[in-house]
Amino acid sequence: MRSPLKLISSIALISALSLMTSIPLLQASAAPIRATTELLDYAYPKSLNWRVRRDLARRIGIPAKDLRVTEAQRQTWKDGCLELSAPDEFCTQQLVEGWRIVVAHRQQQWVYHTDAQGQSLRLESGDRPLPRNVIFRSQSSGGFAGQNYETVLFTDGRMQQKITFVGGKNAPVRTWRVSPEKVQQFRQLLEREQFQSFNHKTYPATAGAADFFVVRLSSPMGTVEYADVAQDKLPRSLKTIIQAWNLLR
Repeated sequence: MRSPLKLISSIALISALSLMTSIPLLQASAAPIRATTELLDYAYPKSLNWRVRRDLARRIGIPAKDLRVTEAQRQTWKDGCLELSAPDEFCTQQLVEGWRIVVAHRQQQWVYHTDAQGQSLRLESGDRPLPRNVIFRSQSSGGFAGQNYETVLFTDGRMQQKITFVGGKNAPVRTWRVSPEKVQQFRQLLEREQFQSFNHKTYPATAGAADFFVVRLSSPMGTVEYADVAQDKLPRSLKTIIQAWNLLR
């Protein structure tokens, strides 16, 4: 039978080893928590998490629970449109206190401009008017690789495509020309198929879809978004426009 002294010594040794092995585990589990909150301002209202994730989920068809807010910075916007005015939109010329919020899903990111409490939400790049020398533009992002594509048709028939990879690295810009006749035909097609009727509409992917691209088409007449995996379900007129656009590319 062990003596009381030896028994006490054994208990003390086991307790010490247990404490030593638990410290690294506690430190390791705490580190990710600190990392995820570094870019969130301490005054950021948590209710905005729900508002921006719900809005983005409605636009792109990804469940809100799968989206996360990775950055939130206080901003003073220069006008009532939060510096993201739509074409022909009147914006009050007053300063608006709010937030610049980044929402992420895998390698994709979306940037929101909001007011202080999130009553007004605007998705960056989605509502900005096109430059006057641009007829049409397509922007697509997503997929497991997280690449972003932007293709633009200018009034002079020049077409330009930019590809941005994860981390911000850009591929060489690809440029080519379209004949004046084809430019005119495409313009007439946009009018005939009434592209403006799709303005601000969204056609999301079906629930559970993965590895798809969200495509945004813009013209001076409006902007529409759709998931490429849902292209077969789009209205006939919109599919006709997409087909004609792809022939130009």
